[in-house]
Formats: sequence, structure tokens, C-alpha cells
Amino acid sequence: MRILVSNDDGIDAVGLQTLVRVLGREHEVYVSAPDRQRSAASHSATFFLQDLYAEPRRLEGAVQAYAVSGTPADCVYAGLYALADGPVDLVVSGINRGWNVSTDCHYSGTVAAAFEGLINGVPAMAVSLASFESDDYEAAAEVTALLVSTAVRHPASRDHIWNVNVPSLPMEQLKGFRETRFDVRGMYDHITSVKRLEDGRLMLHFDSSSRPGAATDDLSGDITAVENGYVSVTLLKRDWTGYELMAEAGEALQGILEKKQNNP
Repeated sequence: MRILVSNDDGIDAVGLQTLVRVLGREHEVYVSAPDRQRSAASHSATFFLQDLYAEPRRLEGAVQAYAVSGTPADCVYAGLYALADGPVDLVVSGINRGWNVSTDCHYSGTVAAAFEGLINGVPAMAVSLASFESDDYEAAAEVTALLVSTAVRHPASRDHIWNVNVPSLPMEQLKGFRETRFDVRGMYDHITSVKRLEDGRLMLHFDSSSRPGAATDDLSGDITAVENGYVSVTLLKRDWTGYELMAEAGEALQGILEKKQNNP
């Protein structure tokens, strides 16, 4: 299988390098990753506004690897259309340092890189290690290797990415896989300080510390599943349309228009 690997932590990240080494044992791996830290870049794309630059790198397990002067989405686009030697079967983004669960996914460059693959017709997976302290990505890489064939072949992969979050545990201590949804629990403290500077500007400091809310027993939530030792696998849909509410919204919008027309 020909796999394109990217991330948002940058090409020098241990998570990406571990993933490439493990996947390279059985697959043809190409790397197109940011040349520097790009966390929380979301789906920002610059390739249609400016040229990108790709620097060749040597990575164990990779057929070819490039450090690209762009966002995670830029890197996947460049990999698919310029840097990989032929059509790609799967895009894998990660392994991210720290989990990407629930609302994190809206900010995550890791998740966005996977979506860039899906938008361009390639099955895709985003993988994260649920720890900001550990540099041991071996189990997460092995879990990814177990999932890649399923991600390529499963019918859901035509319209969804596979968002995978792996507990920071040895392989033998993982309890298994859980198909999950976004958890309803709160995740962060929001601490803001405002300081007025001598030149009249305000310095705004935001500290969003990770602190998941009260524990629950609902293992269908992605946060809860990971905290209980399970690998969380959430299917995230490319089409955000709220089909179940379209008729109701249409009636409301028509009412607004008719009210305006009747009361010019």
C-alpha cells in the first residue's frame, strides 16, 4: 500500500518519525510534513496564495520525505499532487502529541490534514497519542498499522475520516477499540488576564489548560473511552450538512422572507 504521512507537529516530531518507521515495514511510505510546528492550524491552506518549498529529508521507513513550508493541509495537497511517486492509497496524519477529541478536532491541524486527503478522494486517518508528556509512540504506531487496511477498504472511508486517539499505555495494557462520538464533557479551563500597556494597547493572555470534566461511565464518548484505556475511533463526516433540520430551517427562512415582503 502506498501511504502518505503528514502531521501538524512538524517533520522532526518523534510521533511522525515513529509512525513512518513502523508503517515502512510493510508499506510504501511517503512523507510530506510541515517544516516547523503547525499545531492548531486547523484547515488553513496557502497553496493557492503562494508557492510552497519542499526540502528533501531522510527518514527511516520512508521512500521519500519532504519538509514543506506550509500548513498541514498544504502538505497533504503537495504530497498527493507533487511529491508522492504515484497515486496514494491512504493518508495518515500523526501521530499527534496530545489527544484530538471532541471540540479539539475543529482546531486540529492533524485532523485537517486527514480531511485534506478525503476532500481529494483518498481515504484518510488522523492519529493522536493521549499524552502531552510521553515520547513513547510505539503502541500508537502499532495500533495505526493494525487499522490502515480497514481504513482503506471500509465503505465509510468514502465520506469519513478515521479519528483515532490512543491512550498512553503499553500495547499489552490497551483494553481494545471503541467506536465513539464527541464526548459531551467539558475539556478546558479558560483563564484570561488583561494588562494595559504604557502605549495604550491591551495585552491579552489566554491559558486554556486541559482539564476534562467529571468522569462518566459512558464509553461511547471519545474522552471517556481514552481515559478508561480504550483506543477511541470516531468517524468524522466530510459533509457537515444538518439534513435532519433542513425542512424546519427552510420553513423558518421562508417565514422571514414572507414577513419582509408583507411589511416592506
